[in-house]
Amino acid sequence: MSEDPWETIGRLERLAAWQRINAERAGADWVWEARLRTAEDLERQAAELRTQLSDTASTSAQTRQPQEKEGVQ
Repeated sequence: MSEDPWETIGRLERLAAWQRINAERAGADWVWEARLRTAEDLERQAAELRTQLSDTASTSAQTRQPQEKEGVQ
């Protein structure tokens, strides 16, 4: 069973936050940099998924509008 896309976005954002929090606790610069890069990557994935969902919703709404207008006349 696949995960709900909105749950996936939330999970990615929580993981990104965890990476940022733990980057602050990193003892070495390379660990800090790696965690920040990982956080940025996770945030980018969440943003891309959010955009895809928004585009899908917009396309669905635009597809329904002509049909709804026809029913009104």
